[in-house]
This record gives sequence, structure tokens and C-alpha cells, in this order.
Amino acid sequence: MKHFATLLLIFLAPSAFSADSESPAPGHSSHGEVFNEGPRQSAVLISGTGKVSLKVSTESPEAQAFFNQGLGQLHGFWDFEAERTFRQVASIDPDCAMAYWGMAMANFKNDERGKKFIEEAVERRDRAEDFEKPWIDGLAAYYKDTKLDLKKRLREFVRSLEKIATAHPDQIEAQAFLLRQIYYNNGKGLTIPSHYAINLLAEKVLTEAPSHPANHYQIHLWDKEDAAKALNAAANCGPAAPGIAHMWHMPGHIYSKLKRFEDAAWQQEASARVDHEHMIRYQIIPDRIHNFAHNNEWLIRNLNSLGKYERSVELASNMISLPRLAKFKKKEDEDSYDPKGSSWAYGRQRLRDTLIRFEQWEEFIFEAEKGRLKPDEKSITQNDHDRFSGVAKFETGDHTGGTQHLKAIKERLALKTKERDEAVGKAEKKANDSKKDEKGITAAKTAAEKPFKSDIETLENLQRELTIYSALTATEPDRKLAKDNLAKLKNIAKHRHATLWQRAGDDKQATKLAGEAVSSAKNEALPLIAQVKILHEAEETEKARTAFETLRTVAHEADRETPLVSALNPIAKDLGIELPWQKNPPAASDLGERPPLDTLGPFRWSPPKAPGFRLTNADHVNSSLGSLTERPVLLIFFLGRGCTHCMEQLNAFAPTYQKYKDAGIDIVAISTDTVTGLNKTFQEAGEGKNPFPFPLYSDEMLHTFKDYRAYDDFEKKPLHGTFLIDTSQHIRWQNISFEPFMYPNWMLEESIRLLGLDKAES
Repeated sequence: MKHFATLLLIFLAPSAFSADSESPAPGHSSHGEVFNEGPRQSAVLISGTGKVSLKVSTESPEAQAFFNQGLGQLHGFWDFEAERTFRQVASIDPDCAMAYWGMAMANFKNDERGKKFIEEAVERRDRAEDFEKPWIDGLAAYYKDTKLDLKKRLREFVRSLEKIATAHPDQIEAQAFLLRQIYYNNGKGLTIPSHYAINLLAEKVLTEAPSHPANHYQIHLWDKEDAAKALNAAANCGPAAPGIAHMWHMPGHIYSKLKRFEDAAWQQEASARVDHEHMIRYQIIPDRIHNFAHNNEWLIRNLNSLGKYERSVELASNMISLPRLAKFKKKEDEDSYDPKGSSWAYGRQRLRDTLIRFEQWEEFIFEAEKGRLKPDEKSITQNDHDRFSGVAKFETGDHTGGTQHLKAIKERLALKTKERDEAVGKAEKKANDSKKDEKGITAAKTAAEKPFKSDIETLENLQRELTIYSALTATEPDRKLAKDNLAKLKNIAKHRHATLWQRAGDDKQATKLAGEAVSSAKNEALPLIAQVKILHEAEETEKARTAFETLRTVAHEADRETPLVSALNPIAKDLGIELPWQKNPPAASDLGERPPLDTLGPFRWSPPKAPGFRLTNADHVNSSLGSLTERPVLLIFFLGRGCTHCMEQLNAFAPTYQKYKDAGIDIVAISTDTVTGLNKTFQEAGEGKNPFPFPLYSDEMLHTFKDYRAYDDFEKKPLHGTFLIDTSQHIRWQNISFEPFMYPNWMLEESIRLLGLDKAES
């Protein structure tokens, strides 16, 4: 087989785009680079984006309807979809200046793209009506010089919105966007001087239009100030725009702040379901949705607070199973993959936390050593692994195993301490050699020590924690050693700290800390469960009974079969509390309209069905999706022999073909070329046959490109696409872009993970 690194030279045909060509490279927008990124597929009118309207200059009722939809999506912070919608407006009416204003607003956090979009609006300003021009002018002024002081730019932008609101006092959108911008500016250092005063603006909007999405902004206004003042907005927010997941999510902030975890969890589940429905319907990878991962990880935390173990594990497991976005800190550097903020990273962390909190030690050990919670130094560090694995093994009686993790922590601490001491010694020597005085020497040593301080303190605390568990689970427990370390222990849940004090023989300290844990974690099931057990063990019978009565409603939805919860049954019996001991609390009377959750979408995301196709290869052999998916298949959609970047992509994947094959995955490339074009590619390779180890198919009519959404609906041109299809013909992973996907080894690892395959030998 040819050396793949040389194949690219074969395909530098005269038809390839040159660097100085006026034509854009394949997959790139004809309207400039600002249109390369963002949504390239058309928008559709969807229900539930809010009852909002701002008249713009267009003779198309359809364009106006889409513009109003885009406004609602902006109010719901659904910026990616808002840009798609405003692009749809421009595709219907290219002269509608406000369509480009909308695209700029959808990219308000991205100066480079926002500036280019508003320049498009300015070019069409003369075709806009007078009442539209201040909207365009205000945003154009904000972007005019992005190097100026940001706070000054933001202040001036607010003033431009104030002028619009003053000139048009009956225009709700002017007031709503002013409210939106004041909230945004608050997060950029322009602190709100009076929440009361700004709330008057919010109330003005909501008095005129109670179901306006501005309920969202009133929640943000009071979220960190006085959550109770936003209860009415929390009730109305989701129903104001039920098709936008974030509008269901935001009330969860208020209910969480008020320790109403059941109501918060309902909101977050509603948000997740709306997202799931949208993603499955429109073939969207989950983490491309704003706030999706954060919403679900917060939902798991609230489910933990309610004692709902099974539901927590189910959702965390689903998050782990989701496809990961290909985010890399360095372009085309596969080792620089960055999982921060992803569903996969959050899911692993929340599964770990759930198993530990509910004391599922055996399950945790399995997941940490053979399952989904192995350390990767990105989402789960080696320190975390040793900490929790050590705890789990000590608690299950594997003292030898626990000691190994404690030893690893000690060795890491010794190494880090040695590095610090060497750095301090060098700094001291350098300071002495420079004839610095005592103060200068001390400053130099302190500066040298600083980079190590946090790591050493963390490792010292982990050593204390595992030493405590080692002491308490030893054949002959060493309670004195445990107490000595407990007194200095930090960064541990207070109720778990309390339990350890009791096990060390100090009921007084245990009951004190348990009380503090319950006070600081109001309405959370796990601290209350710990308090009941601690008080009962300490023979504080009346206090235990009082705590249990509170627990009955707080944990009314806790999973009864979970050992942590079922262990309360004999305590309830001893305290004279009837079984089953859980009872429902009074129903809340301040909630808004809540549709059945199942009507909003599924609880879990599932991969969409892959569109079928029948394509022809260079030998005029027809193949269907079914015939190509007897094994999982990676489909690479490339833009023909004239695309040099596509040839680079095929050459990047060619050397990994055997690794994919060994893992049980086939690779198939689908081209925009005709069958004749494919044969020309083979002829140029020198041997008249396919130079690649995987088959190439023709989709000259672009039907398959369109079905897989690897197509720019606005400009009517194909895009680069990479898709992982499983044997049940579902899309498990995808990347659609103006550039080809260039991470073959990372993609192999991701494919193996998603499909649950055994890793192929290198």
C-alpha cells in the first residue's frame, strides 16, 4: 500500500482552489468568513418561542414571523438558534437590515462576528424605516471600535436603548431589550445600583404583557439578590416560551436558592426534556445546545438533595454516554482535547459524587477501576481517584487496597514537597548571591513557594481524610489518630464529617456538626438522614424523633430501597414512627402552568435515526446504508477531488484505517464528485485504482449530503461532514463544518467509547 503521507501531492490538481482565488474554498461561505461558522441549515417556525413582536422593514409575512421568533430566542438566551432564525429572515429578504442586527445580537459575546454582522446591517440601513435605524446605529456604535474600554461601550449601548424606549414608550421590545442589556452589563462590572429601580422596568413590561419572556430577566435580576422576589416570574417563565429549554431552566435557580429542590428539579427536568426533543428532531449533538450540560448536572445535584438515587444515576449515566464535542486547545493536536463543561465530564463527576454520597462503595470501586470513572487528569484527576477509591475500599473492608491509595497520596505529597523545597532553596541562594536584605530574601522564598502551596495543602488534606478512614476501619480502630486528623480536616461534606466524629467516639462533636449540616443544607435529605442516625446512635431520642419528623416530608421521594434510606426503617420503628415513614408535604400554591413532563420530550437523549441512502462507487456498484452497517461505520462526507483540505482529511484517516477495522468499525467516504470524477481521482493516483484503503462513493446530486444536513441550505452548497453510524443505523456522533474534521485518532477513541467496543490493539 502507498505511503499515505505522499498521497496529498497526487491530488493537487489544477481544479483545486488556489490561495489567491476569488472563489471561496469548498464549504466556505460566499458571503464572507463570518458566515462560515454558526448554523448553516435553514430554520423552521417552531411553537413556543414567546409572544413577542417588533415590526421590521419587509414585505414578507414569513420573514416577519421568523424575525419575531428570533427575538423570542434572544430573550431565551438561545443564541445559536436565534442566529439560524435571523439567517432565515435574510434568506427570505436579503435587504432586511434588521435580520443582520439580529445576527449581531446573537453574537453579542463575540466581538469579531458581531462586528461583521452589524456591518452588513449598516450596508442596508438606508432601506430600513426610521424607527429601525436607532436599533442598528446603537449596535453599530458599540462595535465600531472593539478596542475601546468595554464598560464605556456597554454604557453607551444602554443609553442607545434608553433613547429608543423613550421615543417609543409603547414599544415593549425596546423596554425588554433595555432590561436585558442592564442585566448583561451587571455581569461585566457595571453593577446594578438599585434592584428596586430596575425591577420597576421589569414590572412595567410584565404588567403590559404578563406572558412576555422578560420574566426571564426578572429572575436574573433577583437570583443573587432576593430570590423570593422572583417567584411570580419563576411561575410564568416556562409558560412564556415553552419551546425554549432555558426558559424552563431559569426558575430552577430561584427554587434552588429557596431550598425548594423538588420544584427546582421539576423545572430542570422540563428543560432537559425540551432540549432532548429538539435535538433528536433536528439531528443536533447535545453539547451544542446552550446550557444543556449545566442544566442536567444541576438536576442531578437536586435529585441527590431529594434522595433520588436511581434517577440521579440514570441521568448521570446518560450524560456519560452522550457524544462529546471535538474541542481542542490546539488545532489538530489530538492530545489537547478539552472536556471542560461537557456532558461527559459533568456526568462522570456527578456519577462519582452520587455513588459516594449514597455510600454505594462496591459500585463505585467497579466504576473507578473497570468502568466509567477511571481517572483521566481532565474530568477526574488521579488525586480524586485515590481519594474516593481509598474511602470506598476502607469502607468495604479492603484495608490493603485502601492503604495503597493512601500510599499514592503520600508519595505525591512527598514529591511535591521536595519540588517546593528545591525551588525555595534556589530562590534563597539567588537572593543571597544578589546581596538582597532579609526582607528581600523572605519575599523571594515566599514567591518560590507560592506555586506549590495549593497542591500541597490539597494533598495534605487528602492524606488526613484517608488516614481517618484507615484508622477507623482497622482491625483495632485507632480513634485517637482519627480525632487528631478530624480536627484539621477540610473540604468534606459537613454531615459526613459529623458521622466520622461519631465513629471516632465523640457524640458531642458529631451532634453539633450534624446540626450545623442540616442548618446549612435546609431541605436536603442526606444531611437529615445523617442527623437522624447520629442522634439515634447518641441516644438523643426526642431530638432524633423531631429530626425524623422533618425528614419524612423532606425525603418523601427518596428511593426506599437504597441502603442509606432503608437503614432508617428500624430507627423509625424504634422511635414509634409508622412504616412506610415517608409522607407527602403540602402542595405548593405559587407554581405556574406545568404541563405533563412527558409532553415536553423524553427524559433521556437518544441518537437520531440515520437517513437511508443508495450510492454508487467507482465500479458502478450500488450500496445502501443497510449494506454498509453490518458493522459500525464512519461516514466521511468530502467535497470532491478539487478540495485540497478534503484530500488532507482522507490522508489523515487513511493510516488509521486498520485500527478502525481492528476495533470493528468500517470507514466509508462519500464525495460530491460524479462516478467519473472518482475514477479520475484513481487515475491521478497512478495505478487507476482507489489509493485509499476505504471505499469512495458518489453523491453528485447531493441528496445524501442534504439528508444528513451536511449542506448549507442558505447558500445551496455542501459542507464537510463526519458521522458515526451504529449497526442499528443511528447517528452516534457527528461533525458538520466548513472545514473537514481532522482528528482521526481521537475519533477512534470516541467511537470505541460510544459503541462500547473493546479497544483495538495498537
